[in-house]
Amino acid sequence: PEQARRALWLAMPLNVAVWALGGFFSSLAPSLVRAATGSTSHLIGGGLVAVVTLSGAVMIYSLRDRPADKVMRLSAVLLAVGVALLLVAVQSASLPLFFAASVIAGFGFGGGFMGSVRSIVGLALPHERAGLMSAFYVLSYLAFCLPALLAGNLSHVYGLIVTTDGYGAVLIVLALGALVGLLMQDSARARATTGG
Repeated sequence: PEQARRALWLAMPLNVAVWALGGFFSSLAPSLVRAATGSTSHLIGGGLVAVVTLSGAVMIYSLRDRPADKVMRLSAVLLAVGVALLLVAVQSASLPLFFAASVIAGFGFGGGFMGSVRSIVGLALPHERAGLMSAFYVLSYLAFCLPALLAGNLSHVYGLIVTTDGYGAVLIVLALGALVGLLMQDSARARATTGG
């Protein structure tokens, strides 16, 4: 719907970062732990995936009554910080930092998804919601699979650690870009409210 398009495009950088993080963790986190630390434990690799999804669920439950724009701003910061710490964990081969970074990134993952959905769904009329959510999920699932597939292919050429560094940098840029967009929107609303 026309009235939801601006909000959808404003939410997309964060939503793409969220789903791309999920796709990366689901497909490459166990291999990344092995490449960075030498650990061959499947439990650790699977544990990282579980930590991201469980901390995301905790974030959704904790912030379910907060305004969508505030949740999205907080989630963008948490996602950027979590991914940055994950890159440090990779370079330092620190398993405890891997898990701490995964918790923080997971908070951004859950909140970013919830905030994105809540920022757009209320803008559609009841008969428009199915189409809006279909478009939202098509974009989301493309962000879930295409970047992870690209990363998997690039890791054969450049190695998984270098690929992770580049992938993480893109996620940080997307999250911070979303934060800037949200702050600019807030500033424009404040100016419109005060008439200045």
